[in-house]
Amino acid sequence: MLRWISLAVTAGAALVGAGVALGVGPWPGLATGVRSPDGQLRYTAARSEAATVVRAVRLGSGAAVVAKVTLDGAWGIPAITSTGVAGGLSPDGRTLVLSEPARYSGLRSTSKFLVLSTRTLAVERKIALPGEFGFDALSPDRRTMFVIQHRKRADLVAYVVRAYDLASDRLLPGTVVAKGETGSMRGYPVSRATGNRGSWVYTLYNRGNGAPFIHALNTVRRSAVCIDLPDVAERDVWTMRLALTPDGRRLLVRSGEGQALARVDTKTLRVL
Repeated sequence: MLRWISLAVTAGAALVGAGVALGVGPWPGLATGVRSPDGQLRYTAARSEAATVVRAVRLGSGAAVVAKVTLDGAWGIPAITSTGVAGGLSPDGRTLVLSEPARYSGLRSTSKFLVLSTRTLAVERKIALPGEFGFDALSPDRRTMFVIQHRKRADLVAYVVRAYDLASDRLLPGTVVAKGETGSMRGYPVSRATGNRGSWVYTLYNRGNGAPFIHALNTVRRSAVCIDLPDVAERDVWTMRLALTPDGRRLLVRSGEGQALARVDTKTLRVL
């Protein structure tokens, strides 16, 4: 079943839970590092009490640190799933977003991000958003940062997606809301696949109760579609993984053993 989503002018609420191991708080937390799209570099962020050291490490034989910067405060590579998948990089690898560590003790009054150039690791932009937000994705042109917002203290798993315009430095007033729904979705992000050079971002969510679903975000049009997966409701969602076929025409939902449990046509966004 498809649920088309458009940018609606409403207030937001936000992403997902804490993680399989933690099981508390709204965010997946931080990842240890993230690889560049071409696989040649890995970016890491090592925190101390008062500072964070960000490194760009060239992979392969003769691995070496090619750039390093020390930043005031605690920052990290944002995780985009509860299973620890790393995010923060733009599809072309030219921009890296860092976020503050999650607190897992309720909603923050302010959420902060740093936007870095991967060429120099220089900070290009500092962002402070009122409320509880987490990183989700960047558009191919690096103009839009998508963030997940939570605002329900009584339901930290409820979420909506917001769009932040990096060119004008402002959080856009709309939220990504499914037509005919309340605007708030619920679930824990389990797996992520990215297609068409970053213009589509697919995230598998575990509802907890009920069938899992795929949130298909169009980062160019700032719109999305939710794809329900009722046929896999009885399977272990936490072990499932998303994968695109080499031609990008099919999105596969695989079991932990690699079995294809569902196939989605990426043109029509319908389950085959």
